[in-house]
Amino acid sequence: MKRNYMLFLLCATLGFAQTGSLCNDPIVISSLPFAVSDNTANFGDNYDPQTTTHPTCATTTFGNYYHGGNDVIYAYTPSVSQTLKIEIPNALGWTGMFVYTNCANIGVQYAACATGVSAGARTINNFSVTAGQTYYIYISSWPSPQTVTYTLNVTEVALSTNDLSSTLEQTLLYPNPTGNILNIKSELPLEKVILYHSNGQQIGAFPLIDNAIDVTPLPKGLYWVELITTEQQKTVKRFIKS
Repeated sequence: MKRNYMLFLLCATLGFAQTGSLCNDPIVISSLPFAVSDNTANFGDNYDPQTTTHPTCATTTFGNYYHGGNDVIYAYTPSVSQTLKIEIPNALGWTGMFVYTNCANIGVQYAACATGVSAGARTINNFSVTAGQTYYIYISSWPSPQTVTYTLNVTEVALSTNDLSSTLEQTLLYPNPTGNILNIKSELPLEKVILYHSNGQQIGAFPLIDNAIDVTPLPKGLYWVELITTEQQKTVKRFIKS
């Protein structure tokens, strides 16, 4: 009996964190579409990053304040590169939703976010994800209220051919001109990059590493680069090797 009592005290002291309370033990989203309803009251308040500065995000300038309430974290690792819509359709006021690419980034660097002082949808739309990369969806509040009810929906966005082509046309090459590394900013996941001389003669495919190619070996001059997405959409851009 004494042994069992001591074991009970040890367990009570260490505690058992609810899955989803910590980034290293998130609720795993195994397939899409995904939908769940819950309350952050069922999870802990484990992340309260500093609020003297806030990472840049389009929908908020006070993002870290939205980490003050109880936290719940979901994780999704896509098997293929795709585009997502992540939404809390009927969020309470002062609810925040953030996407991170690793646990160390919580409160430091958002991949995406949606916050608001009023009740309504929190939506992250047309969010491109890469196969094999884990994305952490973090939900919390201001912290007044300390806890909030929520419904989380995660779905794949099926872009039309016109949408894909329009998005791909917005791809940027920089710096341009460049002497060595040519960075490629694309909202769509890229599969292949093929370079051509200015006269149209193909040079060949170049390795794409972190959405950049090394053009150091090329002589100075004008080149064309063909960008091919994982959906086999194509566009051609021009750059100058300096």
